[in-house]
Amino acid sequence: MKRPHVLIVDDEIGPRESLRMILKDEYSLSAAANGKEALDQLCSYSVDLIIMDMKMPIMDGMQTLRLLKELYPKIPVLMITAYGTIDTAVEAMKIGAFDFITKPFDSLSIREKIRAALSEKPRALQSEQIQREIQEAKKELTEHQDQLQKHIAQLSKLSTMGTLAQGLVHNLSSPLLVILGRAELMKEKLVDLKSQLAGLSSSGEIRKNVDASSILKEQDQNIRDTETIIENVMRLSDIVRNVLRKSRQDQIDMPQMVDISEVVRENLKLLEADLFFKHQVSKRYDLADRLPSVRGVYSDFSQAFLNIVQNAMEAMRESEKKELFIKTYSDDLFVYLLVRDSGCGIPAENLDRIFEPFFTTKRSPDEDSVASGTGLGLYMVNLFMEPYGVSIDVASQPGETSFLLKIPRKEGKDARTAAASPDSIPPSLKSS
Repeated sequence: MKRPHVLIVDDEIGPRESLRMILKDEYSLSAAANGKEALDQLCSYSVDLIIMDMKMPIMDGMQTLRLLKELYPKIPVLMITAYGTIDTAVEAMKIGAFDFITKPFDSLSIREKIRAALSEKPRALQSEQIQREIQEAKKELTEHQDQLQKHIAQLSKLSTMGTLAQGLVHNLSSPLLVILGRAELMKEKLVDLKSQLAGLSSSGEIRKNVDASSILKEQDQNIRDTETIIENVMRLSDIVRNVLRKSRQDQIDMPQMVDISEVVRENLKLLEADLFFKHQVSKRYDLADRLPSVRGVYSDFSQAFLNIVQNAMEAMRESEKKELFIKTYSDDLFVYLLVRDSGCGIPAENLDRIFEPFFTTKRSPDEDSVASGTGLGLYMVNLFMEPYGVSIDVASQPGETSFLLKIPRKEGKDARTAAASPDSIPPSLKSS
């Protein structure tokens, strides 16, 4: 078995020889007369342990120890000191020395301390390996978490579109049925008109039973039917255009300048596809024109707004009063988005938990004690808004819940500091 290599660093030959005699049977030995010489030797070969005197010319023990801990932190160092300089030895241990030995040498004590130092080295290496594995595992876990959050975000967007799909089908089918009905009616009338026109002349004679005025009336009706068809085609075109616009914007994952009022308007058009939202909710909007734009990914703000509104609709489904108020405004620091509903409210004990993943207070209509819903809607709002330093103030009581998003107009650390500052208290959440 290869013997451990010990480097003895001392400017006096006497101590070097004494240590050599004590250790020569158990260890491979080399020697240096000062710190500089020791560092030069370490460039040529590796050692397992260094025994070094405190006082040496050119580079003393304390200077050398500092460099050793910086350049070769894994090599244990025993410092040699004389009686009366224990304070210096303690200081050396604070810098990183494993232990110290005193002159004159006690051979038994020296051997014990060397064995302890050499046995500590494998443990230090093992600990370092464990720490490295922990860091690698942590990095890998963080990468998996980032990927999972991206998947959850995508699923949240798909879930929103799925929720609105039924209403979209209804909004598309209604004008389609009108178009189909009017087109079939026009076809029948045109066939009848053709027959009447054919009867206007038979061998150059006008038949008595043909009423020209009735033909003109039919033509007027046909014109009105054509206008109805055009109107409903325009409705279909508008619905398709809104869906395509949102789809295109959602596919852009690069930051751009975003007008929050415009984001709200576009998504409110899309929400008209939800039959509950369209027919049962009383809506009031106060959206600022020429609102200062903020920089971010469009779909992040779009999805956050949709999730908050869908949460509000869920809260209002069983409420007698179903009122939704949405407002956008700004000041010198922030753009504000306020969503207020007249739903059941959030119990005070749950307010601190509403942004936790998978936390939900929604109940299944068939099983009162069983929670329904994914519990990801408001969690995703927080996830989408966190990178922009957006703070979300929530106030709730039975019959009224308000979500106020404070969106910094500037990017970076200054924006986050401003959002957290007590001097930037948002305008009141009281009813407008």
